[in-house]
Amino acid sequence: MTSQFKEAASATEPIELLIFDLDGTLYDRDNGYTQHVHDNIFRFMAKTEGGKFDAIDSVATARKVWEPIFAKYNLTKRGLMAEGYDFDPIHYDTFIRRGASNFFAKDPVLREVLQSMPQRKVIFTNAPESSANEILQLLGVADLFDCVYGTDFLQNKVCKPEIAAFEKVLAEHASVPVSRICYFEDSFKNLVAGQKLGFRSVFIRSAATTDGDNFASADLEKFDAVLVGSVSEDRQRLREQLPGLWAK
Repeated sequence: MTSQFKEAASATEPIELLIFDLDGTLYDRDNGYTQHVHDNIFRFMAKTEGGKFDAIDSVATARKVWEPIFAKYNLTKRGLMAEGYDFDPIHYDTFIRRGASNFFAKDPVLREVLQSMPQRKVIFTNAPESSANEILQLLGVADLFDCVYGTDFLQNKVCKPEIAAFEKVLAEHASVPVSRICYFEDSFKNLVAGQKLGFRSVFIRSAATTDGDNFASADLEKFDAVLVGSVSEDRQRLREQLPGLWAK
């Protein structure tokens, strides 16, 4: 192998399906939206009354309560429900994801990059479908994706990086060999989980990665491509490292 990334025959094998994470993958985490959502989560926990929420008297307390819940369940809403917090999940989703239009606008470069890839494309996210679809509309690329798989599809029972979540999505595309699926993700632990199933893998690095991922440079060698910022911002590197995306 002449590069730190996978190449040779595997790099040019035809790819039939592209699975994209959304947050931090189709747009750079540095745009502020991810932090906005986190801040809203803490505000929601601090302002909600009744039951176990009554013990959360401030945003600072909410943050402390949130940390072990997220570490255990990988998804705040799912964790709060499992830990016995009583709340309306639809109101929760609306509250924490409000204001997306302040962070997103049409991205013609992203659209051009996605359109240049001939494969079918889907979104696989730990966010609710309603939020994902709103962001895709704001970015101007919603029509380029066949489907969005989010928390409604997963019924708030499993989420990335759990293998069961990936298997549920794979079941919707059973006719596609796993080796011909390429997965784009900014979470190291999520991408490693998908790779164990046989996906081709593209890791999106960001200076604002805050999801607890710990990895060394050597860990990145296992991926087919490693980009910085977002799919559109590092599109040339993607073409160089994974030309199979454009194989005829």
